[in-house]
Amino acid sequence: MSMKIGFHAPSLDTVKGMYERSLNQILQVLRRIKCLTYGMFLITFTTLVLYLVRDVMTVHLISQQASFPVTRRHPGFAASIQMEFRQECSPQQNIIFTKTHKTGSSTITNILLRYGEGNNRTQLLYKYPSSTEFKKLVPERLLTGRSTANIFAQHANFDQGFLKRHIYNTSKTFTILRSPVSQFLSAFSFFEKTRLYPADTFEESIKLFFKSHGHDKYLTDSWFCKNCGMLVNANSMDMGFNTEGYVTTENQEKYMSDFLEEASRTWDLVLITEYFDLSLVLLKRRFCLQFEDILYLRSLERIKKETVEEPYTLAKIAEMQKLDIALYDYFNATFWREVEKEEGIFEELAIFQKLNKQVQSFCVQGSRVGYQGTYANVLSPKGKENFQCVAMNTRCLNFIRLLEARDDIAVKDEDMEEISLKYTDPDSLNLDQVTHMDRNDNVIDLAYKNRFRF
Repeated sequence: MSMKIGFHAPSLDTVKGMYERSLNQILQVLRRIKCLTYGMFLITFTTLVLYLVRDVMTVHLISQQASFPVTRRHPGFAASIQMEFRQECSPQQNIIFTKTHKTGSSTITNILLRYGEGNNRTQLLYKYPSSTEFKKLVPERLLTGRSTANIFAQHANFDQGFLKRHIYNTSKTFTILRSPVSQFLSAFSFFEKTRLYPADTFEESIKLFFKSHGHDKYLTDSWFCKNCGMLVNANSMDMGFNTEGYVTTENQEKYMSDFLEEASRTWDLVLITEYFDLSLVLLKRRFCLQFEDILYLRSLERIKKETVEEPYTLAKIAEMQKLDIALYDYFNATFWREVEKEEGIFEELAIFQKLNKQVQSFCVQGSRVGYQGTYANVLSPKGKENFQCVAMNTRCLNFIRLLEARDDIAVKDEDMEEISLKYTDPDSLNLDQVTHMDRNDNVIDLAYKNRFRF
């Protein structure tokens, strides 16, 4: 018996109903995709708007917390975020900076050179061309025709009497210190001591340094340390500490204690390298500066970072650096006491770091190998047109020598062309720029111009 299997075609109404149901399902899926797309767009747009509002409101709220009028030295975005003291004040015009070795002091000298240029303040300079530094300050070395000035920011063993005579009254004095072990390692690398003590590794070179010239007897039997210049207890000597007097005194502990007490009266402010940005904000507040005054570009950072790992080596460095360690510990404690007095300083620090990062992006477009194996910035086209960008990127010594050449009345006009040929780095100041370049464009305004479109 066979069975037939028949196929019954669906009716037209059935097919129509199936088609309508499928079409409705497809339309519903498309509507959901469309809503999801719109939703994602709205979420993204809202997020961007909220980020922008947050940045602007943060600046506004911090400004409103101040109990003093905001100084508007320049129009634009920069003026709207200037933070001053908690009371009305005038910018510090006369400044003495004790430039210490391998502490970030060159960045601060650059800040003070730019501050002088932007505010018509004179620098106490040496005759052109100056040496890298002078251990002892004498009037005969000063710039021809300028025996008194507003700012001193060069390397020299601190001489309070000399500086008070040659810097205008009402001056303030400050310096910066770095953790002594870290400072030693940086100086040993930067001043290429490995050439004097060749070894397979950086650490072995340091060990060889310890074994040479009777350094184990340093600060016990003798104050002298061969090849220790700018290396061992350099910051104490920068600040005028008499190492020979310390070694020969009967009570070394009291000798150091007396020096620290005198130093606390002499220096109005001591900054700490390990908290560099916070130090600059504290400097800004105490000297009544503005954000644009303390901007900086990172420079002279070594491409190859040398390290020391053995505890013995680190302990030996600390033993030799005991004067600088006493100095650092004392002023690190005073630094944090000063920070605790400053209400809202960490909010201001966050604003400054954002501004400085934005300015760095505006001024710099890349890097290359520079002085003594360090990173050198390559300026952007817009950065090369702005005095603050170019000045921030100029090596400290070159900046100083250009100012010496411009301001030393003993430099003849016919010598200027020859001098100008020595400073031709396209990413640094040249003699013509130091003499004629416009200083009025605020780099913060320029850096934020495209972002806020004001």
